[in-house]
Amino acid sequence: MTPNQNKLLMSKLRQPVHISYISKYILKESEEETLRILNLLIDENQIEESPLSKGYYVVKVQEIQN
Repeated sequence: MTPNQNKLLMSKLRQPVHISYISKYILKESEEETLRILNLLIDENQIEESPLSKGYYVVKVQEIQN
């Protein structure tokens, strides 16, 4: 994933977005490749699958530590 794709993806994932939309219009990759990329970002704790709907992804809200 290029830095521009990463920046675009993170800006779009402020609201939950379905994997098919991410694949077709944001990353312009196959759904399999998109899922691989999303899983890497989940492992890096940057995004998460929306708790409201399966197949939708959103930027993970970082908890503030005191």
